[in-house]
Amino acid sequence: MKSLLEEQNPLFGRFDLIMNLKPMDYYESSLFYKDFPEDDKVRLYSVFGGIPYYNRLIDSKKSVKENIIDLIASPSSRLENEVIMYLKTEVSKMKNAYEVFETLAKEYVKFKDILSQSKVSSSPTLADILDKLIKMNLVIKESPINDEGNKKKASYYICDGLTLFYFKYIYRNLSRFNVMDSNIFYDKFIAPDFEERYVPKAFEHICRQFLIRKNRMGELKDNFEKIGKYYYDDPKNKTNGEFDIVTENDGSYIFYEAKFCDSPLDKSLIWQEIQQVNNTGLTCSKYGFFSKSGYKKLDAGFKKNLILFDIKDLFV
Repeated sequence: MKSLLEEQNPLFGRFDLIMNLKPMDYYESSLFYKDFPEDDKVRLYSVFGGIPYYNRLIDSKKSVKENIIDLIASPSSRLENEVIMYLKTEVSKMKNAYEVFETLAKEYVKFKDILSQSKVSSSPTLADILDKLIKMNLVIKESPINDEGNKKKASYYICDGLTLFYFKYIYRNLSRFNVMDSNIFYDKFIAPDFEERYVPKAFEHICRQFLIRKNRMGELKDNFEKIGKYYYDDPKNKTNGEFDIVTENDGSYIFYEAKFCDSPLDKSLIWQEIQQVNNTGLTCSKYGFFSKSGYKKLDAGFKKNLILFDIKDLFV
């Protein structure tokens, strides 16, 4: 459809309304599987994203694992060829696109790392590939909110859940996928990383979506103008890195940490996170936390400058 908007098309310039239909957010998607507990809603969104067609296939009578196996993680599953089929349509003429997806799925997200890990021949070629994938809404480019113009600090991510899941777990293991029992394949090549890294990372994106959603609705006490990653240098420990969820309003920052853990957050763990932020030189007006399992033994004085959400708050 986007090709109709290009200059060489006879219909170019003749549209009076163009709507870019984007995927649903985590909350809208969760209405397709509202009978699941909140933590399973996070797991399902991490795989099936915000595409209505994928979400309507989820069976509420089955577990998350059963839905994943039946729909994407078994030979002849309903969505087994979905990613490859739409990519053949979208990127069939783009050399090395699959290698870029596989590299991004391995969490190499900086331009120089993508270039070194993929088979792309040169920087201009990679820049062209990434630019096209961004225009197709398959990849997103994100820069730190405190250094938006620095290209070296920009990161690239696959923004479709099903595509990310496919390249992270299935594409790299296709030879095993095609000969192994699906349950054994899931338990060995998906389950450990899925629970320890994949879903917690998706939880961070969901928490960010929650803040944006509430900010737009005017339901946040601490509203903001920007949200994103914050780049820091830690001269004391000679390290640098990024905080994943930071909001800014008129130069005032709020740091948020999302924990998808089975244990409630206690005072010592929260204080440890706050000290880590302070050690980098980031000055925050408040500190926010999202916890899958709630909080433990926090006195009123300690909570004074904290913003605390549990997983139930995300789906109200």
